[in-house]
Amino acid sequence: MAPKVTFEPTRGATGWNAPPSRRGCSPLRTRQSTDESSQPAALKGGGGTIPFMGMLGTHYPQAQFLITGVLGPKSNAHGPNEFIHIAYAKS
Repeated sequence: MAPKVTFEPTRGATGWNAPPSRRGCSPLRTRQSTDESSQPAALKGGGGTIPFMGMLGTHYPQAQFLITGVLGPKSNAHGPNEFIHIAYAKS
C-alpha cells in the first residue's frame, strides 16, 4: 500500500504584478531577441506567484525586471518533470 501524503499550508504567498516597461526597454528586448534567434521577442503574461519578484519590487520600486524562461518539448513548468531540454535550448 502506498504511503498517504498530506499537506496543510500555513500561509499563502502574494503574487507580483510587473509594472509596464519603461520607454527604451522594448527596443532593447527586441534587438537582443533578434540577435540571438532571428525572431522578435514573444511576451506572455501568466497568472502565478513569484514571491521573490514581489520582494525585489518592494525593495527596488524603480527597477525594471525581465523575467525569462526556457521550456522545451514535453517540459512541464513547475511540475515533477520541470527541466530545460538542452538540445532545444541550444538551437
